[in-house]
Amino acid sequence: MTPKANVIVRKESSQATLQTMLRERMLLAIRATLIATLEEEIEAFVAASFYKHEPQRRDHRNGYYARNLGTSLGEIEDLPVPRSRKGFRTQLFERYQRRQAELDGSILDMFVNGISTQKVGDTLGKLAGINPSPSTVSRVFHTLDGEFETWKKRPLKAHYLYVFADGTYFTVIYEGVGCKMPIIAVVGIDESGQREVLGFSVGERENQDAWEQLLEELKTRGVQTIDLWITDGNQAMLNAVQAKFSASKRQRCIKHKMDNILGYVPEKQQEQVRLELRSIFYQVNRQKAVEAAAAFQLKYESVYPTAIECMKRDWEACLTFYDFPEKHWKFIRTTNIIERLFGEVKKRTHKMAAAFRNEDSCLLMFYAIVRSLKFRKISIPASQPATPANLHNS
Repeated sequence: MTPKANVIVRKESSQATLQTMLRERMLLAIRATLIATLEEEIEAFVAASFYKHEPQRRDHRNGYYARNLGTSLGEIEDLPVPRSRKGFRTQLFERYQRRQAELDGSILDMFVNGISTQKVGDTLGKLAGINPSPSTVSRVFHTLDGEFETWKKRPLKAHYLYVFADGTYFTVIYEGVGCKMPIIAVVGIDESGQREVLGFSVGERENQDAWEQLLEELKTRGVQTIDLWITDGNQAMLNAVQAKFSASKRQRCIKHKMDNILGYVPEKQQEQVRLELRSIFYQVNRQKAVEAAAAFQLKYESVYPTAIECMKRDWEACLTFYDFPEKHWKFIRTTNIIERLFGEVKKRTHKMAAAFRNEDSCLLMFYAIVRSLKFRKISIPASQPATPANLHNS
């Protein structure tokens, strides 16, 4: 067999494995939804919860029987169907099978894509008359708990070319009051150009201990070297990076830096100054950028001295990207990659129009959305690895 044929076989095998994994997960989601809905049906039928002696009780439970259910994704085996002494009979399976092509995977997909538990129930009610309650949909969502725990402990690669670090906030209910809860996260790009969320946790952006704990977890899971960190100017995060990955280079997000500098320029003059400042980061090489920066400072140091003082602080870190392959400059100049991730999560959670009930629900939703995203790979030059050892694009 030729090498090309080997590649094709491996690719087909990987695709088959992925399809099998996705089908199994979809079947698990459907199974969990059906079981939760059956439990609600029997509870409504007998008019009482488990072990509750309620005056309005109409019947008593009488164990379960197992049945299989065929779906377009395969057969779900041994579904536990509740029974009652007076003969509870569910219509769920008939309704489901009449519309199964539209229902397979709907519950988990809708919820993860930002639809509230109430709307999931309403939508399924229209499709098949199942109409699970928000609590049922929530229970299905929490079938991801075990998968999330495994994901948090998964091994990571030893070497990453680029890692982006930042934090954001979500609204969580604490003692009946909605409060801003911070999440800090890191996104990595490996030697093949593949992007992935390496980890995230609860922690104030200004809390160095929280950042150090997150970075230490990355090291525990296998990360040894990171060529370049892309960050804003958060000092707590920078201290943590220095403590845990002191050999790495760092790129200061140019967008944040420009905003900081322009904060000391009158609003009416900002646009012109912004264009000149921005041009520094779009030179053909680092030397040209250094010359442009010197000219900019000379021009404006007597007009906007405070802005120039701001510019000089941490300035070298703003130009680090010039030491890496030119085709990567456009995405390692800023923290846009991780900010877009936060934006996608918030776009979906905002549709729910409600605060998270607790920290765990917020973190689980963050994971559920992350797992649903498809990250585009970047092209890594074969002849020039994206490492500081191969500097310059002059």
